[in-house]
Amino acid sequence: MLETPLIERILDETFEVLETTGILIDSPEGFERVCALGLAGDPESRRVRFPRAMVEQAIRSAPSGFTLYDRAGEPFTELAGDRVHFVPASSALRILDRHTGKVREADSADFVEYARVASSLPHIAYLSTAFVPKDIPSDIADGWRLYLALASSSRPVVSGAFTAYGVERMAKMMSWFRDDREDLAARPLSIFTCCPSTPLRWSEDAIQNLLDCAAWGIPVEVVPVLLLGMISPSTTVGALVLHAAEVLSGLTVAQLVRPGTPVLFGGAPASFHMQLMTNPMTAVEALQVYCSYAQIAKHLGLPCQAYMGLSDSKFNDPQAGAESGIGMFLAALAGFNSVSGPGMLDYVNCFSLEKLVFDDELAAHAHHFTRDVEVKGDLPTRPLLEELVAENHLLTAEHTLEHWPSELYLPGPMVDRTNWDQWEMQGSKDYRERAGEIIETALEDYESAPIDPRLDAEIRELFASTCNTPDPDLPGLPH
Repeated sequence: MLETPLIERILDETFEVLETTGILIDSPEGFERVCALGLAGDPESRRVRFPRAMVEQAIRSAPSGFTLYDRAGEPFTELAGDRVHFVPASSALRILDRHTGKVREADSADFVEYARVASSLPHIAYLSTAFVPKDIPSDIADGWRLYLALASSSRPVVSGAFTAYGVERMAKMMSWFRDDREDLAARPLSIFTCCPSTPLRWSEDAIQNLLDCAAWGIPVEVVPVLLLGMISPSTTVGALVLHAAEVLSGLTVAQLVRPGTPVLFGGAPASFHMQLMTNPMTAVEALQVYCSYAQIAKHLGLPCQAYMGLSDSKFNDPQAGAESGIGMFLAALAGFNSVSGPGMLDYVNCFSLEKLVFDDELAAHAHHFTRDVEVKGDLPTRPLLEELVAENHLLTAEHTLEHWPSELYLPGPMVDRTNWDQWEMQGSKDYRERAGEIIETALEDYESAPIDPRLDAEIRELFASTCNTPDPDLPGLPH
């Protein structure tokens, strides 16, 4: 998308914006904490300015990649270079019921079902706290989602707090799966999302979350939510300057709190639909911003994240397939290290387990498409072609037998490659029936990975003692 000289011009302008216009810190307490880190701010406007030299030092301090660890503390995967991980998107308010096809609010049982199925999908790298259960008091809902994920799966989790005080409780809970607080920083279990409030502002909750995550050493994805044409320039270059300024402000604060804190150059840009006043995240121009800021992140030597592979459609229809597939292929080509999107519909407001199963297949296709193209016994090609001419096929050729299992990807049942007669012989199943079978098989084959009962009781006591609702009724985990 961008030539190197243009990337450098965008970054020069970004540094200028941070140094002169600065960033507004909404809360007085957050403003004081940020200024105490050595940044200059105006107490009246609460706008903080970031000297270029300080930002550049923060970029050098931030790691170019990092390892996520599983619940047991074993290395799980590395987020670095062009390694791409597809992950469910986060924080939906509703789910698309796979039994009725209707949209409804979710409960804890729905979340456990999701976590168990997601853990079985081979191309969904790790989990996220995908949606919000409504059978739990709202002031503990952020931590409760993380608890359900950790109690249902050993995989790492993308999460985040809803309130200014949420990180401390969630970090404390995660530290109980490690030797201590420093061990959690050394072997991170989760990535937390922190969102600046465009334009050039950090809200009270967001700045507190960012400061607390950095203090704990929790990896952070800084995710600006630009609306092109409304609260962002409508042009790609202008949007990129704003986007980069917001990400680098968060990265700088994190490095000042704790040098070496992993920070992903993230984002969730969207276009503003001038007629409908909606914010499509899959708009063509938004996709161009995504792929462009991936280049900026890689130019800076930083890992990157994006909200791609999702759909603005309300249901699993052709629009959902097209938007998700386009987004996942572009994300893979751009080399995004963490791609939050699979399973999500309706402007990240609705989660669909059926879509997650289909998106797992899309992830496999995207990974296969971006595999390295190498010489594999096919140069010189003439001997192969002479064999082909002599036999009229290469089905039994040594070269075919050696290479087709890795070169020719055979999709699972979510992608229908049967002819009509084969489809009828196999029961004429539509995508919902096929998805249902995959989901039910995953649930039947699920191998429980329970946490220690004493630790489970301690976590539940943490929620009970910190909830605003006296003696909250905390649901039990399904068997």
